Amino acid sequence: MKSVTFEQVADWVIVLLLFSLMVIIGNVIGYEGELMASLRGMGWLLIITIVGLIMKEMIPLDLPAAAYISLVGILLAIPWSPVATTVIADVENISLLAICTPILAYAGVTVGRDWPAFKKIGYKGVIVSLLVIIGTVLSCVILSEILLGIF
Repeated sequence: MKSVTFEQVADWVIVLLLFSLMVIIGNVIGYEGELMASLRGMGWLLIITIVGLIMKEMIPLDLPAAAYISLVGILLAIPWSPVATTVIADVENISLLAICTPILAYAGVTVGRDWPAFKKIGYKGVIVSLLVIIGTVLSCVILSEILLGIF
């Protein structure tokens, strides 16, 4: 079993607090969320993420951190959890787009910083990437239409 150092957790908390601040600002300004409700929702998401990251380091399975974070979130939100209604009600106040915006901005900066590597892919890589994105979106739309038609 691996151990987690205080420095690791402190680094995670600092990064997640900065990310949370961006999400809260975006949620309040862009999606008209209430400040206190946004703080409570991001507080739960922050706790879930930190616990999941600690589990990733301590449990000797080769699973991605997202699996542990998802597991913690699921365990807190299942109907048998004593905090399920509170967690769900608080996290519901955070817009998904408010969360996605800083992530996509970071991804854009990362691609921009590594522009020479991106250029090495060439036009064929860009065409393939666009086709994959278009295919994914179209598949989701078609599947959604089918499922909405059934239900």
